[in-house]
Amino acid sequence: MMLSDLLLLLPALIGFAVLVALRRRPLRPTPEASAEVPRNAIVVDGSNVMHWGGDPSAKVLCRVLRELEIKGYTPIVFFDASVGYKLSDRYLNENKLSHAIDIPAAHICVVDKGVVADQAILAFAADHGLRVVSNDQYRDWRVHFPHLDRKGAVLRGTFQDGAVVWRKPLELVRG
Repeated sequence: MMLSDLLLLLPALIGFAVLVALRRRPLRPTPEASAEVPRNAIVVDGSNVMHWGGDPSAKVLCRVLRELEIKGYTPIVFFDASVGYKLSDRYLNENKLSHAIDIPAAHICVVDKGVVADQAILAFAADHGLRVVSNDQYRDWRVHFPHLDRKGAVLRGTFQDGAVVWRKPLELVRG
């Protein structure tokens, strides 16, 4: 290979190195950056769960979160950047959502615009060995997150007649 060939490839190599470095850097702080992850934590796909009753609803999400808390879980809730527009026609950050769903802001993550929330949800769950509450099948992510194939890795449910209905019984957290 000649020097001129190497000089032509140099910008591409530098660009590749920058992309690899950026990919390894966290996109934004996740809940574990501000607080220790509780032993009884469970990850909630908030953007998915708020649709369990049909139209997006903070009430439905709150009912699911309360059910989890009654069973001894500490919900860590992730949202797409667009959650505020679906619930109240404006952007909502972690602090504003905290008041709407009665969960500490430290246990909420609104991913940045353009970031795929599914990846953040599944990476956090995998990093901390947590289960996920969602009806999403996560088909596009199963290769990257093989823990999804474990029985019970994803808890599914719906909201019917004013009540949360779990597809499989929700067990109590063991102390």
